[in-house]
Amino acid sequence: MTSKARKTSKPPLPTPLADHYCFVCGKDNPRGLKIKVRYLEAEMTAETELSLPREYQGWAEVIHGGILATLLDEMMAHAVWHFAGPGLTLGLEVRFHAPLKPGEPIRVRGVLHTHNGSRRLAEGEITRLADGARIASGKSRFILLHQPDD
Repeated sequence: MTSKARKTSKPPLPTPLADHYCFVCGKDNPRGLKIKVRYLEAEMTAETELSLPREYQGWAEVIHGGILATLLDEMMAHAVWHFAGPGLTLGLEVRFHAPLKPGEPIRVRGVLHTHNGSRRLAEGEITRLADGARIASGKSRFILLHQPDD
């Protein structure tokens, strides 16, 4: 055996099956949010608009931060899958800027920033539609499940 390390090629991870039961976007999950996603090709953005009912609050009259983090992760993942291919979240960083009350309409956006290699970076933001206030923002790192051609 030589002292040089052998380069081994790992087989690609299997692509997860979308069975329409995702908590956020699945149409078949009776307790899910059932969001509809729009894709903006020029901006490499995935976005949705919704309002969250009181069932998703943490403290009185404040939507739980874990739900907001879930929405950010979902939109960033949608941007990656749509514009780069299937990938999994490696890490997620979320910052909270203002509280969100139940029933307030919001826009959630995920934007793909890196365009090559097997690792991708996306950023996300939640804004209140009534006044444009930033509610939460996030950054996420993804690993693509298949080696890209570029």
